[in-house]
Amino acid sequence: MPVDNDRVIAIAKASAIATYRWKNRGRAPIGYIQGMAIAYAEVYEDLAAGDEVATAIAAPLLGDDAHDVLDWYDAILGDAGLGLDDAQARLTAVFAILLGLGMRESSGKHCEGRDVSAENVTAETAEAGLFQVSHNSIHAQPLLQPLFAHYHGRDDLLTVFDDGVHCSASSWKDWGEGPGVEFQALTKSCPKFAVLYAALLLRHQRKHWGPINRKEAEVTADTAALLSAVRASL
Repeated sequence: MPVDNDRVIAIAKASAIATYRWKNRGRAPIGYIQGMAIAYAEVYEDLAAGDEVATAIAAPLLGDDAHDVLDWYDAILGDAGLGLDDAQARLTAVFAILLGLGMRESSGKHCEGRDVSAENVTAETAEAGLFQVSHNSIHAQPLLQPLFAHYHGRDDLLTVFDDGVHCSASSWKDWGEGPGVEFQALTKSCPKFAVLYAALLLRHQRKHWGPINRKEAEVTADTAALLSAVRASL
């Protein structure tokens, strides 16, 4: 069943996490909160339909906290009231981590470019988008390359995530040449791709992110409450 975007946006805007002040980042753009809520609703419905990407995101734990973010964040998730007992719970846990990661990496701005304080300036290593991913991660999980191909040229959820966000010319700049440039551009202009890509990568290569390694991506009870309310609306 198609997601009722207006209903989900209303839930997101009324949620406590919409006014939460993230550590060292402040309040999220409202577009980020409502965009993540809709993305979660869509992937939750995809999981029920047996979609392979959603199923992979919600797969059983690897039992390897050097690779799987759910193993690594197990205790933090529990403190926020999130379990990992079934596929729906694991999907919710991944999205709870994603919400915190996006604030840490881009302050919730879909268009964020590379970290100018770093030396990652090649097409393969330049990070981009909500979760600051780079093209050199694309072989970490077999579904990542097909996902890139599937969303090429699309801008799913861009207008939702763009609400309250200003994107400068320097943010939109892409670095290098070749497929990595296309990857940077897509990650910034198609937030749905960025969400799915990061969700898959978190389950297999959590060390791609310093804030994850240091457990700086916040997972809060307010995040859990938002996702629960969205799930109840479906």
